[in-house]
Amino acid sequence: MAPLPVLLTRPEAQARAMVPRLQAMGAGGIVISSLLQIRFAERLPGLADGLIFTSRNGVAAYEHLGGPTGRAAWCVGERTAHAARALGLRVRGVTEDAATLATVIPLSGPDLIHLRGRVQRGDLAQTLRDRGIRAKDAVIYDQAPVPLSAEAVDMLCAGPVCAPLYSPRTAQLFAQSCPLGARDHLRLVALSPAVAAACAVPPVATAAAPTSDAMWRMLNDVLGGSTVEGPEGWD
Repeated sequence: MAPLPVLLTRPEAQARAMVPRLQAMGAGGIVISSLLQIRFAERLPGLADGLIFTSRNGVAAYEHLGGPTGRAAWCVGERTAHAARALGLRVRGVTEDAATLATVIPLSGPDLIHLRGRVQRGDLAQTLRDRGIRAKDAVIYDQAPVPLSAEAVDMLCAGPVCAPLYSPRTAQLFAQSCPLGARDHLRLVALSPAVAAACAVPPVATAAAPTSDAMWRMLNDVLGGSTVEGPEGWD
């Protein structure tokens, strides 16, 4: 069987970071066609003593805007936490998803601000306020939609393609952009049930947990390669 090609639709920097590991797994060719373009805000808002990041894009935007170091931070995902620590922030809690994070932040903690993208699922700051925690949020980056490239469309129409999907919004955009003739031979891999539900193009394999490590294990299974471990931050 010919090696399975891979279409990456994550933002450019995150997609490029995946390429060496996918190549080591035996991917039959890799095309990057980002469906979202990350655009940073022009300035930081007024900050609180405690920061919340639910994606590495939030940490990247905070760094780009000159955010101060040394503050307490709570993060969704180990990679987000790793990026926050690299900036000199004091990570005090890490969970796999925002819903869990909302339950573990202590009532005795500092005032908080969730630094997020323009599009979000749920309202983390409101959930924290409902618990009696002083929390607000602010948009520090946007996720602007981008159509699939001509190269990506050609790849999808040519034959079987593995396409990992990492967010409900990306899954929706992919379903809208995917050529009808390509849908029968797609091998979609979703980070979570929420991502799978957002994409109306079956079949979808779903990672065992909404983590980078679980996603890599699923991709390794789909590509039929040998497990290749990656260093911290290799996402």
